[in-house]
Amino acid sequence: MREIKFDFNNIGGLAEIYAIPPSDFLRLRHDYNNDTDALELKSRDNIIVLPIYGDRSFCFTEQKSTDDGGDYWDVTIEGVTPKVCRDNAVLLEKLERGEWLVLSIDHNGTVHLSGTVDVPLMFSSERTTGDAYTALNGSAFTFAGRQPSPSVIIDIDDLTNI
Repeated sequence: MREIKFDFNNIGGLAEIYAIPPSDFLRLRHDYNNDTDALELKSRDNIIVLPIYGDRSFCFTEQKSTDDGGDYWDVTIEGVTPKVCRDNAVLLEKLERGEWLVLSIDHNGTVHLSGTVDVPLMFSSERTTGDAYTALNGSAFTFAGRQPSPSVIIDIDDLTNI
């Protein structure tokens, strides 16, 4: 008999997000002895790191659906980058013009690799200065895509090359 593991120390939200250009992806190496997957990259120079607020407002969502062509998974990774400014605008424009593999790490230490070289995720954002003195000034963003398989869970011990 197999049983789903349940952990009472379950924390929501994302802790880290890395946007990786598909051209920098080398391979996903599977360790058959330990049944783990490791991400191997050609370069780390083009990775864009998105800052995470400590309020757990960043989220990863993956929903399985079926269509005439078979199963697919809709992936959405959302968050807010702080402060509308020139430096952030340059990186946001680069994200908006590209296609991405996204590595997201949640507060439980689970690492998801979303998107593939053939079906990368698309980035979109909405900038706002807020509508009140206490409102947030920043850019709400979304990585989204429809992929042919669920996101791969990567072993956290193999992230030393990121």
